[in-house]
Amino acid sequence: MTATLEFSSYQFEGRDELCLIAGAQHSQTILLIPPLFDEMNRMRRMMIDVMRLLDSKNIGSVLPDLPGTNESLFPADLTSLAIWRNALLACLTQYSSTLSIAAFRGGCLIDSFADDVRTWRFSPVKGQVLLRTMMRTRIASDKEAGLSTDMAQITAEARGGSVNLAGNSIGSALFSELEEATPTSLENVHTVQLDSSTRAADAKLPGSALWLRAEPSEDLLLSGVIADSLAAWVSE
Repeated sequence: MTATLEFSSYQFEGRDELCLIAGAQHSQTILLIPPLFDEMNRMRRMMIDVMRLLDSKNIGSVLPDLPGTNESLFPADLTSLAIWRNALLACLTQYSSTLSIAAFRGGCLIDSFADDVRTWRFSPVKGQVLLRTMMRTRIASDKEAGLSTDMAQITAEARGGSVNLAGNSIGSALFSELEEATPTSLENVHTVQLDSSTRAADAKLPGSALWLRAEPSEDLLLSGVIADSLAAWVSE
């Protein structure tokens, strides 16, 4: 996997938001919507490997940073699911050759921003599941620091303003959105799960749940089968 990834950007609300591009010369391009919060950190290596593998199959890809994440200058505590959807639409519009969307985990909560665009989903998850996982991490971290915290206290803190969960500053509006957020039902969607999952899917793939690992890692088997699945899907 020697393909070169290009650092680029897209315009959103007067700011340049960063994105990675692979295979810009190819006629087919997929907009990749990353996992959210700390899951993105654990899965970023896999996402990069998928982009390189897609390039080797003559398929381009764009991986945007969401406003308020990574190096973005957008205020993290002012982000919302709607803002992220609007930013993704801006990115999609800028890279007009992008005709397909692939969303990963929490990214499936914000992939319903464009009509008549084919969508591929990997292991979609509810917002409440993401919140509870990060809240448990916060509780464990507080315990190590000699503090006693529970989910009710964290929820109350979030109601009053931004709350720090797993290194992420989450505003009260986004926290409330995530409590109720589920992937939107779409007509033209292809859902993929790991073969260890009992959830319904159009296809099951072998590999490990990288988002459950304690540290960022890779799974070349998973990267390979995801790239193969995407390549077969866009050629249908």
